[in-house]
Amino acid sequence: MTIIPQEEVIVEATRKSVISFPEIAIRELLANAMIHQDLQQRGTNPMVEVFKNRIEFSNAGAPLVAIDRIVDTVPVSRNENIAGFMHKCGICEERGSGYDKIIEATGKNELIAPRIENQNNQFTKAVLFAKVPFEMTTKEDRIRTCYMQACLAYVNYEAVSNGDIRKLFGLSDQEMTKASRLIQNTIDAGLIKAVDPETAPRYKKYIPYWA
Repeated sequence: MTIIPQEEVIVEATRKSVISFPEIAIRELLANAMIHQDLQQRGTNPMVEVFKNRIEFSNAGAPLVAIDRIVDTVPVSRNENIAGFMHKCGICEERGSGYDKIIEATGKNELIAPRIENQNNQFTKAVLFAKVPFEMTTKEDRIRTCYMQACLAYVNYEAVSNGDIRKLFGLSDQEMTKASRLIQNTIDAGLIKAVDPETAPRYKKYIPYWA
């Protein structure tokens, strides 16, 4: 955490350091890279690269579950002994709630959801992004974030609404149209669906496509 980009702000006449990335998200992504590394691959180790606007976590071995189901999937561990040891140390949990915490933490901090990549079926890369204005995010980032939040809500027996999406991206009530357009883009991508299509648009709630 000492090398993570920070900025100083004044809060009630007190100078405080604000970290650009949620600590819990960094902890969980680092633990995942260590636990799920493919130890049979030689000449490579888990790697963390820190940039001004992002942190990249890489490890040998393809993802063990489908990336689009990473929030709700049943936990699978490539190295059970390492996972058990890190659980005893209090670094991670064995019930597979790591990505739930990551998506929850990024959402609360108005960050876009991490991007997870399967590189040639040999490596896994997870990219954690710093906060940027809504207008500077890409369509792909917005859709992924909207979908991941819908997954998180569903596993907690809830659904997301237009208001939830506005809060997620730091949009005002007057920017409802932007949130509606994002929701429609995510629906068009086949990633979410309305709980009740007959409900008035203002009150509609949305869940993942697989729910």
